[in-house]
Formats: sequence, structure tokens, C-alpha cells
Amino acid sequence: MFKFLKYKSDDTWVDTAIITAIRFMIAGFTMVSGYLLAFAATMGPPIAPHIWNGGLDKTIRISTIVIGFGSCTAVLIWFFWPLCRYVYRLIVRTK
Repeated sequence: MFKFLKYKSDDTWVDTAIITAIRFMIAGFTMVSGYLLAFAATMGPPIAPHIWNGGLDKTIRISTIVIGFGSCTAVLIWFFWPLCRYVYRLIVRTK
């Protein structure tokens, strides 16, 4: 789906800058969304306190926090790992 966001060996510095900027915007949007999802899990009254004496509430909140911070971690890996590989290839190629 996002094949145009892959770094290629024949890219110019303009192509690389555009790809990095697009990846940065996608990563930023996903990081903000994940943080807001995790933050929203801590707000408000208990969810359905009459079911399982609040046990369902704890499960929903913790899973929402894990999903929020998990998406933040995944997008950081998605952003930095290809960037580090590209920089490494650039350094090795210029020797």
C-alpha cells in the first residue's frame, strides 16, 4: 500500500527528503492518536460498574492503554528503522 514510502538506492536527496517528511507526518499523526487513546482510557467514570464489580472496566482501560502505547511504539520502529538503514547504506556507499 505504501510502496512509494520505501527508500530506494537511486533516490535523489529531494526524493529522500520528501519520503522522510511524509513518513514523519504519518508517524506524528499516529503518535498523537495513540497518546490520545491512552490518555482517554484514564478519563471518566467507571464503565459499566454493575458488571463484574468493575473488572470489565479495568480490562477495557488497560487494553486501551496497551493499544495506544503499542501503536506509538510500532510507529516509532516503522519510522526509525528504515531511516537508520538508509543512513547506514549511505555511509557505506560513500566510502
